[in-house]
Amino acid sequence: MDTAVSEAEYLLDRLESLLSLYIENSDTNRINRAKAGEMVRIADDTVDCLLRAFDASARLKGAFHPFMGQASLSVKGQANEVGRFLQVDGASHALDEPLLGLDPDQAIVTKLVEGPLLDFGGIGKGYALDRIADLFQEWEHGTGLLESAGSTYLAMGAPGNAGGWDLDIGLEGQPIETVSLKPGQALASSGELFQGSHVIDPRDSKEEQAWSRSYAHAENAAFADAGSTAALLLNRQELGSIVADDHSISFALYSEDSDNRFGDFFVNKT
Repeated sequence: MDTAVSEAEYLLDRLESLLSLYIENSDTNRINRAKAGEMVRIADDTVDCLLRAFDASARLKGAFHPFMGQASLSVKGQANEVGRFLQVDGASHALDEPLLGLDPDQAIVTKLVEGPLLDFGGIGKGYALDRIADLFQEWEHGTGLLESAGSTYLAMGAPGNAGGWDLDIGLEGQPIETVSLKPGQALASSGELFQGSHVIDPRDSKEEQAWSRSYAHAENAAFADAGSTAALLLNRQELGSIVADDHSISFALYSEDSDNRFGDFFVNKT
């Protein structure tokens, strides 16, 4: 087990070095600094995370988008942290056109539009958990609950005769219910506890959250991570439409005066 843990720690460090917006020579920032028409060779993990991010954006009706770097840095007051190696102009950029060309087989991206900054912050924690789970499975360590930053969970096998891993959900400091996360399922949450109202809508650049706390349950941690971010911005009709089209994701949303559930996991839970 010690060897598997050491490899997991190495994998985490490597993923951060590839995907972080705050590391100068990460694949993320090599893409961000590229000029229009320039090709950039990237690691396979970066390819995989890009593909998952674009897939999540499509499945979440555009309420999640991986090119929200300017808005994220601005609302968090972190533009100065990357200013020495990244141009952060604070301007709003159109995100409804192709920004990258991607050749997954060759692991090459072609920059199509300059300006929007790639940021895996809304999906990276979940992607890392998915990769670590794969690693532990390779080492035949199949029991455990993986957790990142207290907000994203991925269940592997449960101990003993337990059917799953019990987790409390609700508003900060106010657990409202307990859900059981079965092996192979993921749960992610987003809200105002650590960074306040920090999510910008990719569709209209507005900073208007519909909910105080969101939870998303999905078949992998990357999609759950992106789903919980997007859910903060979605109204009831939009959430209902997403789960009607995609039965693999479910949402629970909480505010001071209401809570709502969408999708099989939360609506039909026992």
